[in-house]
Amino acid sequence: MAISLAISKLTSRVVRSSIGTRIVKGLESTTSTSGGLAGAITSFFSGLASLTGFLISSVGGFFKFSWTLFWSWCVSTKQFLWNFNWNATDAQLDANIKGKWTALAAQLGGTLGNAFGYLACGIVPGAIIFAFNEPLGMVVLERVGAEALEEFLDNLGSLLNSALLLGIQILITETYKNVRKLIKSNSKLIGKLFGKKAEKAVQAWGTEGSKPWSFAQATEDFLDNTFGQEGAAREFAEEFLEEADEACIEAGYVVANTVDTYLATQVAARRQSTVLGQTRYVEITPNRENPDEKIVLAGREELLKPVIIQTLATDNLFAGRDLGLIYGAMASEMPLRRHKPEVVLKFYQKQNKDPMKGAITDKLWMQISFRLMNKGKENFANDEYLKFLANKIHVKFATPPFKINKGKQVYTYCDFEKGYQLKLDVTTQAEARRIVEQVLDIQGHRVDDDLLRIGSKPVNGVSTIPEKITIRGKVEKLPVRGKEGVVTFLYAYLNLGENLPPINLVDLTGKRRDVVYKGN
Repeated sequence: MAISLAISKLTSRVVRSSIGTRIVKGLESTTSTSGGLAGAITSFFSGLASLTGFLISSVGGFFKFSWTLFWSWCVSTKQFLWNFNWNATDAQLDANIKGKWTALAAQLGGTLGNAFGYLACGIVPGAIIFAFNEPLGMVVLERVGAEALEEFLDNLGSLLNSALLLGIQILITETYKNVRKLIKSNSKLIGKLFGKKAEKAVQAWGTEGSKPWSFAQATEDFLDNTFGQEGAAREFAEEFLEEADEACIEAGYVVANTVDTYLATQVAARRQSTVLGQTRYVEITPNRENPDEKIVLAGREELLKPVIIQTLATDNLFAGRDLGLIYGAMASEMPLRRHKPEVVLKFYQKQNKDPMKGAITDKLWMQISFRLMNKGKENFANDEYLKFLANKIHVKFATPPFKINKGKQVYTYCDFEKGYQLKLDVTTQAEARRIVEQVLDIQGHRVDDDLLRIGSKPVNGVSTIPEKITIRGKVEKLPVRGKEGVVTFLYAYLNLGENLPPINLVDLTGKRRDVVYKGN
């Protein structure tokens, strides 16, 4: 299959499309086909047009909200209100605003003058050079343009910031003037409610010759009246207020900058596109009839696609087969089972031809084993525990000999912490539980029904009846491999480790030597 590439989506093509079509021509072809000076002028304006997309995208990135900028507005507004003369006349307030407008106009002139200077003495010469020598012109425009753009954006940012602050101050001033006019127009009503002194105070509010009043001046007067103009108490109080104010402002900038950095990091992470795609979490239900069986996969999109297909194919291949159970635990918490003592119980089918001799046939047999997780080799230095263990096995499996109905259905019981990993080929669930209960009684353990399974599936809600199909109108059972019959316990032994001979615990055949259980 041929490989196709999306040429239009390549990064180089995307950048080139935003700049415009780039045509490399020699000096001779440029002057001859474009008409001399007219061609140079045309190339000049073409160069300016090529920079338009870049300038717009760069300037457009400046107009973004940030919490640091917002906090700087709050600090500037607070300083304005702190030093605001609340007893100033309307004329004084208007003069103050007019002065700020004058300063803003000067700043605007400086911004435009700076841009014009770079344009006239940097961009235009670079564009002219570009018309005759593209490589040199590109180098000039790149360096001059970068410097001009940086200067312009800095000046524009300061201008916009000043304009916004001026707008806030005008809004506060005009609102204050209107509210004061409204209150003064109702001075007689205030006099009726609060007395003549209140009426006179309202009428004198903001009149010519009124004493200035601001929060800053009021604070200074309070400190002078309370602590005096000199002294340790005055210095303490003044430094306390100043440092608290500065620390609050600095802390606000730290918080705002941290929030901006965090949000920018989150946005960058969301926008980051990789070849492998975003991280996804996929939940697969291979068998619709059993929604409780689910497979959860996680990873990059492109890596997940083949894994999902492989997982479904593997599940379809091994569906219905017993693959065993896998239990995970920390290496420090999971004992090494294979190094623990192992008890082995042997069951065989006896022949009926010569019941007096009780001959053994190997046509049908079963083995059950488990580990002694709380015992080590040091526990078998003498016969004390061996006799106890052999006596328990003899009571549970030899008096009378324990019989098992071996069948075609596989049941498992796994409890690794206690040393059990039983696999039983028996006929019914009840038979499986009877065997498990008898084995666990040797160590005094109780059966946990949640650990008893059909193969690797829980026994609850699972039928053990063989599947049936209808052939030519007749119901037939599907054939199941395996043998059925009754097996009987004959002997048990203990494995302590590799290269060590087994210890015979119980023997009903009379053929084994050094058996621990001697009877009464």
